[in-house]
Amino acid sequence: MKRPYRRLSAGIVLGILAAASTAAADGQAMFLEKCGACHKSGGKASVINPADKAGQVWVNYFARGRHPVDTGIAEADMKQILDFISSHAADSDQPATAVIPK
Repeated sequence: MKRPYRRLSAGIVLGILAAASTAAADGQAMFLEKCGACHKSGGKASVINPADKAGQVWVNYFARGRHPVDTGIAEADMKQILDFISSHAADSDQPATAVIPK
């Protein structure tokens, strides 16, 4: 007996994985564009990368308004950035240590 739902399920899973991969790429691009403008080698601020802190530390840092200057980053863009840095933080399965080169 053939099970057509298996093929459908595999397609759904692949679609979800592709969407997650695209969202991660968008978050990384946003991080590089918005944060990397200042946080780069020779920039106005020290180089940072997602793996510099644990995920919840990043979330708390921005939730408490600890960034020393107004970033001017739109809320939707900031959510993408936070999603990216949280999912690639020091305590994640895929820490990102060199998104912005030192």
